[in-house]
Amino acid sequence: MKIKCAIFDFDGTLFDSMFIWDTVGDVYLRSLGKEPTASMREDIRTLSLYQAACYFQKEYDLAYSVEEIMQGINQTVEDFYIHKIQPKPGVIDFLEKLKKAGISMCIATASERYQIEAALKRCGMEHYFAAIFTCTEAGFGKDEPFIFRKAMEYFEADRSTTVIFEDAFHAVQTAKADGFIVVSVFDESEKQQRELRSLSDYHIANFAHMKLKTALTIAGSDCSGGAGIQADLKTMIMNGVYGMSAITALTAQNTTGVRAIQESTPEFLQQQLDSIFEDIYPDAVKIGMVASAELIQVIADRLKYYRAKNIVVDPVMVATSGSELMKNDALQTLITELFPLATLVTPNIPEAEILTGLVIESKEEMITAAKYIGDNYHCAVLLKGGHNISNADDLLYADGEILWFEGKRIDNPNTHGTGCTLSSAITSNLAQGLSLEESIEKAKKYISGALADMLDLGKGSGPINHGFDLSK
Repeated sequence: MKIKCAIFDFDGTLFDSMFIWDTVGDVYLRSLGKEPTASMREDIRTLSLYQAACYFQKEYDLAYSVEEIMQGINQTVEDFYIHKIQPKPGVIDFLEKLKKAGISMCIATASERYQIEAALKRCGMEHYFAAIFTCTEAGFGKDEPFIFRKAMEYFEADRSTTVIFEDAFHAVQTAKADGFIVVSVFDESEKQQRELRSLSDYHIANFAHMKLKTALTIAGSDCSGGAGIQADLKTMIMNGVYGMSAITALTAQNTTGVRAIQESTPEFLQQQLDSIFEDIYPDAVKIGMVASAELIQVIADRLKYYRAKNIVVDPVMVATSGSELMKNDALQTLITELFPLATLVTPNIPEAEILTGLVIESKEEMITAAKYIGDNYHCAVLLKGGHNISNADDLLYADGEILWFEGKRIDNPNTHGTGCTLSSAITSNLAQGLSLEESIEKAKKYISGALADMLDLGKGSGPINHGFDLSK
């Protein structure tokens, strides 16, 4: 994905200024002897200054013209913007990186031009932005996409090369609905944080703490590149983290089956894990194919020793081609040693049937099986639909609660490595600080995109396109 231009919101995205807009209506109305209604702040939240002035005139029966009301509101905030406003920590360093990368930048805002220009000049930031676009000048608020389109056209860019940075859910919703790439930015004034993160393509929690997060995959190698370590690392980089790997086994396999497996020795696996944890500590860990009890024990010991966090266990037992990938004596060790350490376990239907001894052919039976795994093995479980079930809905059972994640079933026979990909995407999201539910939601979106790309390679069940979102 080659980015040509970045469109930034101002208040709440670049600057800590949303509180002034949350209170300016109250201050202005009370200066006129009017008491604001309980819904006033929410009513004007998405409006431009002109639209807000019209609202005040009508709802509070003000005798002033719209222009006079706008002037009164501006006077309330003018001192703040000109003399007090500050950029969010880390913003200037971030803008400098974008500038060095050759990315053109502009501002698209509901605030007034003179306020923005004064604030940028006082903070020494005006040189970063080629243009400023305001909702007042455009004639539309951010419940419509016109201001984003106008900014994009200014740079002669298109939606695939334009990124929008926004802190407000309604603006993110508008931009996404119009086909833009959107980065959400945390601001405490926005209450719909879960929805904001889920809808956006990327999320910035804090500009000052944007060190690349890390994730470790402990799994087998797939020489054909569709599953295992290779799929995990592709998924991790596409989901915004630095991926590392500890290899449990080399496999000779392709889309038609597994020909041979050569395990790592327990001693060598431990050396890999020690090398990683002692140097680049992972923010999250994914565990995939581990064929023997001895290797599982090494993994459990090292994870406990290093106090690893955000552990996702994908209990790989059988390859998509039908080949067995786990020895009979390893399953009980997996259950007793790794499941209790896991933030999440991600079995598919056949794996869940092995873990529970149940036949699973309906959503009700999925609930029964998920509860069995979670309650008996003391872990959160994401039971993946698709096998023997007529849809792609997945079931999360965690802390005694059930949550369904709906998924569109994609008619694609090439599903090699989908389990590895989903668990690695969840791991990547956990590494970046997302909640378990948010991590699953974003991971399902990613794997749906990879499946929908309809990559067709190999003579059997082929791989999915992990890099579907890269520009050609």
